[in-house]
Amino acid sequence: MNHKIIKNIKEELLKPLPGLEFQAKMAPAKRLENYNPNPEFAKKGGVLLFLYNVDNELYIALIKRAKDNGAHSGQIAFPGGKQEKQDKSLIETALRETEEEIGISTNIIEILGTLTNLYIPVSNYNVFPAVGFCNSAPKFNINKNEVENMVLLPLKEFFKDKNKKKGAITVKNQKIKTLFYEINNQIIWGATAMIISEFNEVTLRMSSNNNSHYF
Repeated sequence: MNHKIIKNIKEELLKPLPGLEFQAKMAPAKRLENYNPNPEFAKKGGVLLFLYNVDNELYIALIKRAKDNGAHSGQIAFPGGKQEKQDKSLIETALRETEEEIGISTNIIEILGTLTNLYIPVSNYNVFPAVGFCNSAPKFNINKNEVENMVLLPLKEFFKDKNKKKGAITVKNQKIKTLFYEINNQIIWGATAMIISEFNEVTLRMSSNNNSHYF
């Protein structure tokens, strides 16, 4: 992997973030009606947008959640979860949950920075995304109680217009109108798509500043 790309991502994440404006580009149609991005009563959670290198190409590691009675049952998501008392920060929450869910040691993950927090009304979580990187493909060891399987996709696929679609997603017998990514027959929508949308803007902004295209 070109280490300059990773260095530039780190530098770009230190600048003012694109924020809700760019998260909203992939939001469900009704998500932002009367939306409060930082409600005091929300639970806090950390997730990891985890990038890794395969043959000089960046991949993003997502999970398909196990089917249960939860608000996000069976959906494609980032590894992550609720902040626990022992977590010193929400980055630590994201790393701990990643290790618990997909078996990746925190020692091999370099934290590049963080993105804008995102409140998810359906589960009452204010989610704080960290961006992590590993310079080689890790060995995943999933926790079957929480994760059905891994969804591993080239990051560049999220930049292609043909993979951004608009339609209705059925959740618990309800249809939700939304924009979503559809890549390799996998549908990524909701908070996950919104966070990826902001990260995409970070990398596009980086490319513009350096007069080059990374993805």
